[in-house]
Amino acid sequence: MKSIRSALALIVILLLCTACGQQSATSAANSPSSDVSAASQPSPIESAQTNENTAPSSQAASVDVDLTELSSTMVFAEVANMMMQPDDYLGKTVRIRGIFTTYQDPQTEQVYCGVTVQDATACCAQGFDIVMPQTARYPNDYPADASEVTVCGTLLANEELKNSGIILLRLEDVTFE
Repeated sequence: MKSIRSALALIVILLLCTACGQQSATSAANSPSSDVSAASQPSPIESAQTNENTAPSSQAASVDVDLTELSSTMVFAEVANMMMQPDDYLGKTVRIRGIFTTYQDPQTEQVYCGVTVQDATACCAQGFDIVMPQTARYPNDYPADASEVTVCGTLLANEELKNSGIILLRLEDVTFE
């Protein structure tokens, strides 16, 4: 009997680990405690920002979407939503905490930067391209590669590859906190 319970517990744990963040988005929409349709409910970001029990900081007042206040599961779900519904977020100021990455093209010496967030099990990752300030010089003015950063910037779309069906989201006018 003990081995059956252990086997069932192992199966449940394996199923939870393979969800890749999709469970949180679908379970929130199918929550039985909800009397209002998911489309008319405020996003977790809007709910967190309008919560009267939370004292907003001076920086939070100027941020439209603050992902630093959410759990890793909710951050990943909100970033996935941003990728699927970018028009709802374009032009908004976003604050996000994630892993800073760089790539320097060996031929052109162009430096590309990004910030990546992972889901709670670290099996899936999504992120944004970062447009560094014009005055920033690589590598002196850049955060260390693979370091955890909090970045704030305006979310815009790079539509150069739109004909191929690809729209890349990027943060411009960034500041690091």
